[in-house]
Amino acid sequence: MNKNILSADTALFISRVLLGIIFVVAGWNKVSDMPATIGFFSSMSIPAFLAYIVGYGELIGGVMLILGLWAQMAAIFLSVVMIVAVILTNGAGFAAYSMPLAVLAGLIAVVGAGAGKYQIKS
Repeated sequence: MNKNILSADTALFISRVLLGIIFVVAGWNKVSDMPATIGFFSSMSIPAFLAYIVGYGELIGGVMLILGLWAQMAAIFLSVVMIVAVILTNGAGFAAYSMPLAVLAGLIAVVGAGAGKYQIKS
């Protein structure tokens, strides 16, 4: 007897919402204090214009994940952001890059599985 506790669509929906919340909060923190975000990016030799792309991309991408609207496209963009985050934090040890790595794993699942049953159709 093989009975799942959660359906695949329900599990995907919950994962999408949780990932989306992470990015909405992270994006909002960047966008709401853009001078600090630009300063932080500059300290890592990242051009200032990328602070805007990442900040608004995380905010909008997070909303798109939550709604399931173009979720795979959002997950692809956010995966690139997380790959860069893993690369930039790699030298600081596992504790520093484990969070972006775990989030990347969730995003890869969304890229592969799509938004699932519970989504806004585009």
